[in-house]
Amino acid sequence: MITLRAGDLEADWLPDDGMVGASLRWRGGELLGQRGGLDAYRAKGSAFGIPLLAPWANRLDGLQYGGVTIDPDAVKLDGNGLPKDGVLAGRTWTVAEQTDDHAVVTLDADEAILAVFPFPHAWQVAVTLAPDAMTVATTLTATGDVPVPIAFGWHPLFQLPGVPRAELDVTLPVTTELTLDDRGIPDGGTRPAEWATGPLADRTVDAEYSAFDGDLVLRGGDLELRASFGGDDYPVGHAWAPAGEPFVAWEPMTAPTNALVTGDGLRHVQPGESFTATFSVHVRKLT
Repeated sequence: MITLRAGDLEADWLPDDGMVGASLRWRGGELLGQRGGLDAYRAKGSAFGIPLLAPWANRLDGLQYGGVTIDPDAVKLDGNGLPKDGVLAGRTWTVAEQTDDHAVVTLDADEAILAVFPFPHAWQVAVTLAPDAMTVATTLTATGDVPVPIAFGWHPLFQLPGVPRAELDVTLPVTTELTLDDRGIPDGGTRPAEWATGPLADRTVDAEYSAFDGDLVLRGGDLELRASFGGDDYPVGHAWAPAGEPFVAWEPMTAPTNALVTGDGLRHVQPGESFTATFSVHVRKLT
């Protein structure tokens, strides 16, 4: 386990378990949703903390994309039999650098990864802590002679320690929503996004957005948390706040769900080149 510290902020990352962010603490209070914890993540890839979804985020519309056929036994399938969240969960990363407040880990695609995503590539994740912020920079490098599709994302679950959902004030700065079918696959349409800033209360959300302006902001008790991403790094965001849970997931995505199949919004890393995307989490005391 990697533990980073800067001022009042601490973070635990697990390079032996898919480089999942297991904990982010402000003065000892947990800022990441834990749900079933590490055991459930290991057993079934259940969302917790900050998992990396790669080489694709969320799901694909079937077991084929761009001439590639996926072995269903090689991937996690959702309730509709769709390949979900890529294939990096649980894999062991190599720690290349570590200090008190900074770590760099790497992963080279092996035969098992290439069997599902046949584009030679390598990953690097750099995590940096400041006294009031954590920054995560993810680099995808094309190591072969073919371009590599860019379709990864992260799935952070954010909460405020001791703040129930009824008192969790949520700002979600979304303007355009992608319409999804009943399997969570974009159907090609869009509509104006609707989210009124205020307490989460009994509201739920599970939606994907192609346009947003600003940060996810959570306020409650005496804390404020801001999750920042966008631009060319992560042009798509997915929000998830299921019933009865005291967290809001705000997922930075490099391409829309199912982009490997449709090509919509899909970019590529050219051979010998790299692509880096960064998101950050900021915490401050309100009083």
